[in-house]
Amino acid sequence: MTRHRQLRVLSIATLVLALVLLASAAQAGLKDRLKKKVEDKAGQKTDQAADKALGGAGDAAGGEGNDAGEGSGTETSDGESGSDAKVSEVSTKFDFVPGDKVLFMDDFTQDELGEFPAKWKLVSGTHEVAEMKGGRWLRCVSNNGSVRMKLPAMSALPEFWTLEFDFYGVNMGGAIGLTVDGVSQTEKVVWEARFPYSGNHLNFWTGDINSMTPLENGPIEGRHHVMFMARGRAIKTYLDRQRMASVPEISSADGVPTNFEFLLASAGKPMISNVRFAEGCRPAKDLLAEGKLVTYGIHFASGSDVVQPESAPVLRQIASYLEANAAVKLQITGHTDNTGTAAGNLDLSKRRAASVANVLSGEFKIAADRFTTDGKGDTQTVASNANAEGRAMNRRVEFTKL
Repeated sequence: MTRHRQLRVLSIATLVLALVLLASAAQAGLKDRLKKKVEDKAGQKTDQAADKALGGAGDAAGGEGNDAGEGSGTETSDGESGSDAKVSEVSTKFDFVPGDKVLFMDDFTQDELGEFPAKWKLVSGTHEVAEMKGGRWLRCVSNNGSVRMKLPAMSALPEFWTLEFDFYGVNMGGAIGLTVDGVSQTEKVVWEARFPYSGNHLNFWTGDINSMTPLENGPIEGRHHVMFMARGRAIKTYLDRQRMASVPEISSADGVPTNFEFLLASAGKPMISNVRFAEGCRPAKDLLAEGKLVTYGIHFASGSDVVQPESAPVLRQIASYLEANAAVKLQITGHTDNTGTAAGNLDLSKRRAASVANVLSGEFKIAADRFTTDGKGDTQTVASNANAEGRAMNRRVEFTKL
């Protein structure tokens, strides 16, 4: 065989080998694309189930931003809170008032999608930041997993504290989707809350105390607002606007809690968002003791000046105080963080302050001439707007004696 022919045969063989490799790679690529398509379809089914369970609710609660700017007080989803209900008709058993010194706040907007959030510690499982309807959530993508907040170092939680967050779960299949533990420095579980438990219950235990309370309204699956409020060794737990547990004294056998652990578990990839841990607030007997009350317990729908029913505990306290002190008149002032435009923030804060006065006069029958209202937008900050904790403290309503 001539050298020219040998080179020609070698070239043909090389060409055939290249074609085979290309075909193999194309087939592998096709398989990868098909696999990704199946995975995407499965993910879409979970997301569709999530959207259906939401029932068309708006963006996640608590400071996701809106065209009008962040407003005074705490923001809630338009679809979540049932704004057609009267504030004054909310059960007196719902007495949750958020703390006024924010120690930790996270809505996951500072994290990249698909990554583990920077302000959290991984204990077990696999978690990622996900997005749903414009809001950011921490989602457990393994069968189960646990995370903890990176709280400031402390030997014990404050005497008065509140913890609240949004929980979202679908396709839980009877499994406990959410567990929250109060954990001591020695890694002992001092108290634990589990939902859903034995059907539609929230289970809370500490020491020998074990309580189970059924959720009275709304579906088990979907979105819920979870709240804890502690006064010394007493603790209360709430789900949406229902008190689920009230324990006068938690167990001391395993020490005192210094942190919280969140366990997310079920095939429905449960999620949490808008996590807010704060010191306080002061008991109701101290209301306006110093001539001014700064509160974070007045809630509005996102971008709206409509006062939400979750505001009932604070407004009920204000109304009772005014009934007992007939000569007192109040200035109501709304404040915002710097999200959105300055003009939008100013306008919204003024409208929200006026709405608070209208609820107190219209629903709680306090004479309208006992109030003046104003809004300062983002011009009078009490903390830095550079982080979530600071922005949360800047969104507030103030009551001042005149």
